[in-house]
Amino acid sequence: MSGTDKEHPGAVSRREFLATAGVVAVAMTDGAESGSNQELPLLKCTINGGRPRGSHPALPTTPEECAGTARSVVAAGAGAIHVHIRGPDGSESISPDDIARTLTAMRTAAPGTPIGVSTHSRIVGDVAGRRAMVAEWAELPDFASVNFHESGAVELAEQLIERGVGVEAGLFQADATRICVESGLAPRCLRLMLEPGGGRVEDVLRNVGEMEAVLDAVDIEGPRLLHGSRDASWPLIEEAARRGYQTRAGLEDTLELPDGTTARDNAHIVAEAARRIAAIAAGA
Repeated sequence: MSGTDKEHPGAVSRREFLATAGVVAVAMTDGAESGSNQELPLLKCTINGGRPRGSHPALPTTPEECAGTARSVVAAGAGAIHVHIRGPDGSESISPDDIARTLTAMRTAAPGTPIGVSTHSRIVGDVAGRRAMVAEWAELPDFASVNFHESGAVELAEQLIERGVGVEAGLFQADATRICVESGLAPRCLRLMLEPGGGRVEDVLRNVGEMEAVLDAVDIEGPRLLHGSRDASWPLIEEAARRGYQTRAGLEDTLELPDGTTARDNAHIVAEAARRIAAIAAGA
């Protein structure tokens, strides 16, 4: 959001968002009483990632496409959206103008839905240059992901927090988790994202366990989001549901449904993820 919430009618205030971002109400199906609701951990949609345009027919990259996707995934059950902003040439960007164009379009399409952006180092490799661009943002995202294994992550996270932007700590392995903890920022992060990647589920969960051990050793209790990618995407969505963790789903992480068929679009993936999360919660 930009300087004041008045500039975005219907938008949730940053204070309200930071207070409530961990929980979203999802309609229960498959065994639950019809019409009942249960508060479930956040399901976030990751609509594009760094995938090149054309890697999936419904992959959104332009502001207009991202706006249409935002509307559809919220209707499908997403409580927040993560987007990799693109410039006019289709490449990933964190420039103030590109950030503003896409966020404005998405907020118009899905008012009140928290929207976050990526800041990973491949977008702008120079640490100082990345921070300089963030300092120029006029239209602020509700949150931004910061990968703690990357150079300059601690300083970038501090900068974002000071500007009132929620930080999603991207934790890929135990070493990155230790950097986050030792920086003192872990309790101040909006959420701690356990991001073990893809591969054999046993190996992925072993990595998760090592990261959790670092957090548990110092009693870090902030919201945790667990997700995988590629072949580990659906198993970790279900594992997150069993643990009561937040999770995410979308074309950034996988192009396929659990049965291996190609998903129609992000909303198709979100709807299936919401259904599975609700079913696991109902059977708990």
